[in-house]
Amino acid sequence: MIKQLVNIAVAYILVMPSIASAQQTYTLQQCTEIALKQSLQLKADALDLDKTNASIGEAYSSLLPNISAKGSYQYAPQVQATVIPAETFGGPAGTYTAARLGVAQTKSVTAELTQNIYNPSAIIALKAAKILVNGNQLQIRSSQEDLVYNVAAAYYNIQSLLKQEELTSQSLSNTEALLSSTTEQLRAGLATQTDVDRLTVTRDNSKANLEGMQNSKEKYYNALKILMNIPLSEPLVVDSFGESELTAATAIDFNAMQKTNYLQVMQNRRVAELQYKNIRSGFLPTISLYANSGLSGYYVNANPFKNINDKFYQSSAVGIKFSHPIFDGFSIKYRARQKQIEIKKYDVQAEQTIQQSEKDVADANADIRSNLITYQNQIRNLALAKKVMVDINQQYKSGLVKVSDVINTTTDLQTAQNNFVTAIINIKQAELNLKKAQGTLLP
Repeated sequence: MIKQLVNIAVAYILVMPSIASAQQTYTLQQCTEIALKQSLQLKADALDLDKTNASIGEAYSSLLPNISAKGSYQYAPQVQATVIPAETFGGPAGTYTAARLGVAQTKSVTAELTQNIYNPSAIIALKAAKILVNGNQLQIRSSQEDLVYNVAAAYYNIQSLLKQEELTSQSLSNTEALLSSTTEQLRAGLATQTDVDRLTVTRDNSKANLEGMQNSKEKYYNALKILMNIPLSEPLVVDSFGESELTAATAIDFNAMQKTNYLQVMQNRRVAELQYKNIRSGFLPTISLYANSGLSGYYVNANPFKNINDKFYQSSAVGIKFSHPIFDGFSIKYRARQKQIEIKKYDVQAEQTIQQSEKDVADANADIRSNLITYQNQIRNLALAKKVMVDINQQYKSGLVKVSDVINTTTDLQTAQNNFVTAIINIKQAELNLKKAQGTLLP
């Protein structure tokens, strides 16, 4: 049985490299391209754009003629009486008589056409609809920038965890080797059980750290898959981080007024200006043309299929409607004032956006310079910690130092490793923040 298990284990070890090599490794650019093609958020934004495009057609419709048709049927068991002077029909003056001038049944059908001749509000609404299309396009670009940023952040975090796993595994291997030799020394009476126990605790702590890293890595992988809109069950492996990629950021021409967030503020300002004009248009008259034509039929009782004289009587009219507000209790005045204040607020927001963008660029550049210096220091610290670890191991094996010195040195090495990985991720994060601040996340 044991021999079979050994054979299975050996076969598994031999097969594992081929399985790993069969998995596709995704670069950051590939992950970003997939996310931009498949993102659900971008699909939702695209639907918003389609909806806004459709609203342009709706705005156009208010400038086109409207044609409607309506009909009615009425039967009155008692026709309403009308009081008229009796002298109209030869009666005595000063007296009145009631007469039923209508008939019991009436039915009619009418078609009417209306056309706006002058309606400033409808024209402004059309302009606003066109501007909103540009606003949706800016929202799509903003969502794309957020997506690229989030994909890169998740990708870098996975890379840093992979690097941390690599270094922690090396440290774990060293601890296990020391634990094995110390166990042998215990059997020979050259070490104590306490030494073995302390090294065992150190080893188990390293294993727990590795388990925590793997759990965090799985979560970042899940986040990356969600951003890319691929199934969580689909295998995904990111490219390992190359230290040669860490270089000083190249200075580029930066114009805060070309950034998406600034353009969105100005877009909102243009919409507010049109809304202000639309409110002010309430002071202006509206003029429309109308024309209608209809047929009416009458009968003395309830018979929808009979008409007096067996015929319908035609009627038609053409006219112009004019409407002009005279006094509305100052409603338009105060609505317009509110919109003016809103426009001024957008002007302030625009200035704030420029200032914030310039600050973000300066901060990111400062972070990159600082983190590069820290990274160089951590390279030296890590190399020194590794050297000390090797020396302490040799001295421990020779009986020159205690196990506590080994454990302390191991802790120092792990601290140096963590600081080294943190320096790496800080540089990549600062570079990402710089691209976001400069508005260069997208080509």
